[in-house]
Amino acid sequence: MSIKARALPMTREEAGHQDLDVILVTGDAYVDHPGWGVSAIGRWLQDHGFTVGVIAQPDWEDAASFQVLGRPKLFMGITAGNMDSMVNHYTASRRIRSNDAYSPGGERGLRPDRATIPYVSRARQAHPGLPIVVGGVEASLRRLVHYDFWQDKIRGSILLDAKADLLVYGMGELAIVEIARRLANGQSITACRDVPGTAYALGAKESVPEGDDVTVLPSLAECKADRRGLNKVTVHMYRESNPHCGRTLIQQHGSRYVVQNPPTRPLETAEMDRLHELPYVYTPHPCYRKPIPALTSIAGSVTVNRGCSGGCSFCALTIHQGKDVTSRSTESVLREVAALPKRKGFNGIVTDLGGPTANMFHMRCESPAANAVCRRVSCLHPIRCKHYGTDHKPFLKLLRAARKLPGIRRVYINSGIRYDLAALDPEFVEELAAHHVQGQLSVAPEHASPAALQMMRKPNIEYFDDFMRRFKASNEKANKEQYVVPYFQCAHPGVGPTETIELALYMKASGLRPRQVQMFMPTPATIATAMYVSSIDPYTKKKVFVARGDRERSRQRALLFYWKREEWPHVREALQTWGRAELIGKGPKFLVPPGPAYGAWKFWKRSKGSVRFDTHMGLKVERASGAEEEEQNWSALSAPGKRT
Repeated sequence: MSIKARALPMTREEAGHQDLDVILVTGDAYVDHPGWGVSAIGRWLQDHGFTVGVIAQPDWEDAASFQVLGRPKLFMGITAGNMDSMVNHYTASRRIRSNDAYSPGGERGLRPDRATIPYVSRARQAHPGLPIVVGGVEASLRRLVHYDFWQDKIRGSILLDAKADLLVYGMGELAIVEIARRLANGQSITACRDVPGTAYALGAKESVPEGDDVTVLPSLAECKADRRGLNKVTVHMYRESNPHCGRTLIQQHGSRYVVQNPPTRPLETAEMDRLHELPYVYTPHPCYRKPIPALTSIAGSVTVNRGCSGGCSFCALTIHQGKDVTSRSTESVLREVAALPKRKGFNGIVTDLGGPTANMFHMRCESPAANAVCRRVSCLHPIRCKHYGTDHKPFLKLLRAARKLPGIRRVYINSGIRYDLAALDPEFVEELAAHHVQGQLSVAPEHASPAALQMMRKPNIEYFDDFMRRFKASNEKANKEQYVVPYFQCAHPGVGPTETIELALYMKASGLRPRQVQMFMPTPATIATAMYVSSIDPYTKKKVFVARGDRERSRQRALLFYWKREEWPHVREALQTWGRAELIGKGPKFLVPPGPAYGAWKFWKRSKGSVRFDTHMGLKVERASGAEEEEQNWSALSAPGKRT
């Protein structure tokens, strides 16, 4: 059906004073763009014949804020936004962030902590008896027992905390339309409990599902009594995440049970095309007078796929978007790229043609029979599955066609690439360097220690070194000076003093100087979080080292900035504490010169929190020349120069 390209209504006047079928509530400012989950779901429902409105960043203390569009005919859908609200609010050191990229003008404080819970409470007050469906990243990853890093406690399902009727987990397009159809046909919300990709809470007197296709998880009480129970929960969540063979999961919460249905299937290519070619206006709702920073950062970008086959232990992509990568057709992507010159402010540069992992475009399991029974967390770790296709030709074809379109001056790839896959195709690396890098290319080796990389489920550092050599050779062939921007991480479970020093020595030997480092943050439902909580690898059952508290975590961070003058006292304190004082001295074999030593946490107290750890994943680095003195002034190092 043809729909005039305008934003979804946010007021009764915009809705034509009609009662809408569905009202969506979000903790983000409303931007009509497929990168905003509430917009994609809203447009998808609209395209299937339902009328939809949006309430963005309502006052969570005032039920009237949830009545501005009236009472929906079918249900109210609630999401905290594109991010977990706690990740949105706090850094990895549990300090309040200074801004919110998904709010007008970057203003923080426009959504509450654990936003899903108070939103549902106010919606209940505003519309008694109305079916409430929750979804998005926050609800999806908290659907069962989970660890809350900010409270340092095991919490139960968000379904019970929020008192929602139904939870849609993962990418919810198929489930949400099925729910809307059933309710429109006169069925009750409880009749929707068998929809794949949903979870629900049973009443105290309702019977519990049984059968061979049902797995009973450790209860909330068991997980609180023994944190190793969270390991079992996490393993089963990943084990049953394949929509082709996933089982029903049930978990006891006191006198009640939470039931998770098997996952819904991923969208097919034609459905992905349909979703991304709906009549978005690609701008914030006209009510906003300040820019939305998150939109500015993705202006001119085009999404080509979703999902990730990597299965990194610290990443929630596998459990939320799925292990199966779903890609748009080349024709659909090219139609969107061709339409970019018509957008206001477009300068001819496609800032990113990618997704969670850009070069996984149309990579998939090539054996339907194997995929139907697969329970692997990753297609690439510890070794690449023999059934996993790694052909870069579809992506190369897309890139070549995109950069030839009228009005397109450049096509760049700024979402990360999987370097171990890229190195399998020399032609792709050469073309990447020649046409699609804007001076710097982001990759994520994360660490250098084999033990740390094993815990992270990342490829050995030799793959990164090999890619660096290939990329350098490709730049020389293209007569370009371009550099890799690697992401490194500290304080991940399994990363102790030995692994941290190993990474620092690798950086020094390689001439890498990080500008920013990601400090590990235990977010709900990841394998790494289970390790952080229990100090045990959920799969090998072996004990792992866990850096806890500012003291140990800041020591690791300091080592990765061994070359910064202001970090030298912290590095010395860490090396002395860890029994590696032999690395303090003057000369190429030492990390820092002699001098005073004190801990970074003391610096925290003196500065009263005015300096904070940066948890963003942008990591600029410089290559140091062999003759460069370690005492060189930091102001000189921060000046423009060579980067690798």
